[in-house]
Parts: sequence; C-alpha cells; structure tokens
Amino acid sequence: MRVVPNAKAFRIEQSEAGWKAYVKEKAEDNKANLALLKGLKKLLKREVRLVSGAKARNKVLEIDGTEEEVLGALRKEGTGKGTQ
Repeated sequence: MRVVPNAKAFRIEQSEAGWKAYVKEKAEDNKANLALLKGLKKLLKREVRLVSGAKARNKVLEIDGTEEEVLGALRKEGTGKGTQ
C-alpha cells in the first residue's frame, strides 16, 4: 500500500497501481505509519500490522482475515471519500 501523508482526511483508494492510503499526519516520528494502522483497523475492523516499509511510502501490511475477506472490505471502503 502506498501512503500519502498530509492529506485533508484519512481515505483509501484503489488504482491500477494498487492501493493508496491518505493520512492526515506528517511523515515524521512514525506518525503517518501509526495513523495508517489506526485508520485501517477502524475502517476494516481487523488487526493490521506493518511488515515492512516503515521509512518508505510503499508499505507491506499484514491484515487479519482471508485474502478474499480483506480485499472485499478494502473494495467496499475504498471509494476515495474521506472516512474520518
């Protein structure tokens, strides 16, 4: 998932390149990573862990549930509209 910090609101979008998450926090002191994990956990109602990419815009995440369940939930919520 690609993360874009300093957004107006938390939201996720799906594009041809993959998933993109927009977070309000700046990319300093791990704030954007924490906002990403918190926002996805709230949105998907599942545990979310950062596997790699702590200092990069592209992240690898581990989300509880089957691939079908997680992708279904992401697609349902990934409208591009703000969620917070």
